Amino acid sequence: MCTLCALLFVFNSRGVQHAAADAEEEAPPQPSAAQISAAYRRLCETKPDVDVTSWQFSLFTRGRPVTQEPPATVRVGGVPVDARIADELSQLISDARAQGLKVYLSCGYTDAAAQEHIYSRAAEKYGEFRALSIVGRPEESEHRSGLAVDITDRYYEEKDASLENTELFVWLRMHSAEYGFILRYPKDKKAVTGMIYQPWHFRYVGVEAAQFMVENRLSLEEFLDLYRFADWDKP
Repeated sequence: MCTLCALLFVFNSRGVQHAAADAEEEAPPQPSAAQISAAYRRLCETKPDVDVTSWQFSLFTRGRPVTQEPPATVRVGGVPVDARIADELSQLISDARAQGLKVYLSCGYTDAAAQEHIYSRAAEKYGEFRALSIVGRPEESEHRSGLAVDITDRYYEEKDASLENTELFVWLRMHSAEYGFILRYPKDKKAVTGMIYQPWHFRYVGVEAAQFMVENRLSLEEFLDLYRFADWDKP
């Protein structure tokens, strides 16, 4: 799903999830091609001046395996993460706890063997097709990069969408971008990311980019598209 398609959701603020409930009401007007083009142009014109070839914007997803060497890691909150994100993550944890919130990090960097084990367990339990949208192939998992971390308020044997109701997640949704982290797999972006909604999986991209993504409800894929197609309408 491209950025232009995703922008349809921005214009229809009620969202497709309300379509059934509103079936008897008059359908809201759909944005015109000109409106979509204008919205996309605005995003291109206001996007932050960042180098998307830098390490924090590396994209690891289906068809985009982690090919880099294992990162230098340090432990934060009991789990290893890329050393370059350690200070921001430590500050996030400290500030959340200062608000009286409990913070538990269940997963940070995982090596190839550990990620293979996680994927095999998921495939055995849910089937390979669903496992691909939950943990992804071992070589394509963000956890192999050390830039992603699973953050919850306590240990959970299994994680699901209900974690969005925890006080910690509410705080993270409001403040994680201030530390350079985004919710990597949002609720309404599965068609874009290929992954189910995961209100525990946060990814570091840097403060400026994270705040822009949150303000404009963009996934990492959509954000990077702005730089790939910024000159799409120029001769």
